[in-house]
Amino acid sequence: MVFYINKQAIEIKSRFENAPLTSTNECCCVVGILAKIYGLPVPVKFNTVEEMCNDIHRQIDGKPIPSNYAAKIIKLLDEYFKPGDITDELYELLKYAYNEQIGVEPAYKAPNYNKL
Repeated sequence: MVFYINKQAIEIKSRFENAPLTSTNECCCVVGILAKIYGLPVPVKFNTVEEMCNDIHRQIDGKPIPSNYAAKIIKLLDEYFKPGDITDELYELLKYAYNEQIGVEPAYKAPNYNKL
């Protein structure tokens, strides 16, 4: 699996209104990114996507949303509906997304990012 492509897909999808998460890979990336944005430790590994999503929500719900990007990817996560198991490879992807996230905005910004 090419980890960077999955994280980049999240950053690109966050710029559109109707670009849902389409895989467990992307869901794991979002959880890792959100944990980092909120200053949380690397999330623990759960068996299922549902458990993982519930845990990140337990930790961030009720806290101020730190950026527009965070708000957009929370919405993407909330709209994700496919069940799935968290394999070791998916957990490594989550950790990659966490470690690569710097600040509260996407790493890649389109030329018109500030105009969105």
